[in-house]
Amino acid sequence: MNLLRNVVPLKNSTRSIWGSLNAIFNRVSKSRIDLVGPDRACAEWLMRNGAFVRWKGQPGLVSHYNFLPLDPEDKNPYFIEEISAVEASISHHGFDHFKGCNCILKIQFQKCWYLDDTCLKKLELLANSLIHLEIDQCTEITNQGLLHITSLSNLLTLKLGHLDGVKNLQESVKQINAKLPNCHIMPPSL
Repeated sequence: MNLLRNVVPLKNSTRSIWGSLNAIFNRVSKSRIDLVGPDRACAEWLMRNGAFVRWKGQPGLVSHYNFLPLDPEDKNPYFIEEISAVEASISHHGFDHFKGCNCILKIQFQKCWYLDDTCLKKLELLANSLIHLEIDQCTEITNQGLLHITSLSNLLTLKLGHLDGVKNLQESVKQINAKLPNCHIMPPSL
């Protein structure tokens, strides 16, 4: 007797399970931030979701928890200066981790499937520090989301790759350039 014969698979059940887990892995814990400081808590969030960080004054990216600062009592011995998120599962649920991270100069988002317009809106938390931003192959970004980048007043370099959700990249680049005239925008071939 086949017990699975009458089982009907749920539509999009796999996606909803992963979406739920993603929300959990991206959750912001105020108590953790209070305990270890914003940069350490942010680094933990990023690494938990597959991204790497480079501390200010350090030569390379930190790729494993074992290389994070050990002393939770020393709340900000290290400051995040660079983030490399390639195929990372970071989502808008966790972008509030950027509050209080005042030294982040450079972020690379590549193939981040959960990166969406809401994430780009929340990047305004880094408006005072972020000078280089790269977004490539993030399919959930739209023209509207790209316009949120204009809140990053110190941005000097914006590198855009293939963004399938952006229907008129040339127009978005034009609008960003009008608001951020000092920013060098490198789009893919238009």
